[in-house]
Amino acid sequence: MRTPLLLLLVFLLLEPPTTAAQDAASPTREDPLGFGLLTGDRPKGSKTEITAEQEATFNDKENRAVFLGSVRVEDPSFILSSDRLTVFLNKDRSGIDRAVAEGNVVIVQQTQSRDEEAAVGRGERAEYVPSTGTVTLSGRPEIQQGINRHLAADDRTRMILNRDGRATTEGPSRTVITDSEGTEGLP
Repeated sequence: MRTPLLLLLVFLLLEPPTTAAQDAASPTREDPLGFGLLTGDRPKGSKTEITAEQEATFNDKENRAVFLGSVRVEDPSFILSSDRLTVFLNKDRSGIDRAVAEGNVVIVQQTQSRDEEAAVGRGERAEYVPSTGTVTLSGRPEIQQGINRHLAADDRTRMILNRDGRATTEGPSRTVITDSEGTEGLP
């Protein structure tokens, strides 16, 4: 493995590109599911750390890195865990083409405040494409924030989370919204 590939991975992993035009066009971005990992701006000098219990393989010819066994990604915006993570760099290695997490995928939003409830996404597979700013969850995906949940009702259902806060579910799903007002003291 050449050191530049690893450094590029750590620096660029899951960092959505933004432009001045995008920032000017949408000074406040909505986040209906509370899934801030796609909408938060990264502080300068942010680091992303990837750990793997079994193996990390770097293939310079294919511009690919594979992490196996209890993979954990810690980033200022999110924490991701999975059985396997594959990162594909673009041809000129100037950024990530896509990243795919597989097996027992859990993505937890890092919140700014302890009072804010983090959103949690789960599924068997998650694919992140920086050029579009989307994360696609599949394999019985679900998103939960606090006591509210959005769940796949079929194995083929996919949930697509966009950088601008939009979310789309393709396929059967159900949403459970729990009214917590007036439930204090109830079992």
